[in-house]
Amino acid sequence: MDPNSPSGIYRCNKCGNEETHIEGKNFAPCSRCGKNSWRIVRKTH
Repeated sequence: MDPNSPSGIYRCNKCGNEETHIEGKNFAPCSRCGKNSWRIVRKTH
């Protein structure tokens, strides 16, 4: 995913785990299943 995606809570498309992403940082693989496929749940500021 694009590191410039907005900061917020993201949900893993594979297992449903939710993790925080900070804009400008690289997305890490999911800590639960190891996949790297995310969708945003809620933007934060």
